[in-house]
Amino acid sequence: MHDSLNRGAILIVIDGCRPDGLQQADTPNLDRLIARGAYTFEAQSVVPSSTLPCHTSMFRGVPPARHGITTNTWMPMVRPVPSIAETAHAAGRKTAFFYNWEQLRDLATPGSLDCSYFKDNHGDRHADLALARVAAPYLADEQPDFCFVYLGMVDVVGHGHGWMSDLYIEQIGIADQAIGILLQHLAQAGLLDRYFILVQSDHGGHGQTHGTDMPEDVTIPWIAAGPTVSRRGRIDGPVRIFDTAPTLAHVLGLPLPDAWEGRPITQIFR
Repeated sequence: MHDSLNRGAILIVIDGCRPDGLQQADTPNLDRLIARGAYTFEAQSVVPSSTLPCHTSMFRGVPPARHGITTNTWMPMVRPVPSIAETAHAAGRKTAFFYNWEQLRDLATPGSLDCSYFKDNHGDRHADLALARVAAPYLADEQPDFCFVYLGMVDVVGHGHGWMSDLYIEQIGIADQAIGILLQHLAQAGLLDRYFILVQSDHGGHGQTHGTDMPEDVTIPWIAAGPTVSRRGRIDGPVRIFDTAPTLAHVLGLPLPDAWEGRPITQIFR
């Protein structure tokens, strides 16, 4: 059996997390991933640097000029581009989504998910912890091949209190606690050697907004760890948000759709 058939991939997105904010926050779980993985604090998102356009590029391997999603309202693509979820499902892999911003439902075509959990709990600053407590046992028990976990509260606090405010930095720490819940369940189930884990953001922010081409808006963290990551430390060279889907496909041994413009970040692997 090809080694990739034994591997799984977990994509964790901390919405609105700036790299400099992450570096200021109390993030012991992310610190451990960085220590045993490969990372860059200079990865680049897309313009407009808004949540749905950024995630669409992340999942479909192309910039907004190709997929056409330029606001947080989804529109059917004139020329459809397959997402990493659809690509994995078409290859017979088990797929799962856990998220707390409902507009992300369109990242996967209907019929391409084996599990989908959504709860709108953005009124609670601990919403990401609640989501992780649902996702973690599912990961440990069901062992999906591809799992997307979206943590939305850092962006909510950024809009409400300002990017780089004290509450914003504190909220990144809460997102780290949510990631710790996931990692703890994987460790207890003996699954840390099964999963490639990619933690990143979709965009940053400035003041109480985002969406521009300012460095504060488009510069994002990109942190990869797992048994296949052999080149540890800071990643040399550019990493773009639409390189995420090709990298995940590479880990899972999936063919890259011809329409994808991104490339796998292969320098981090054996």
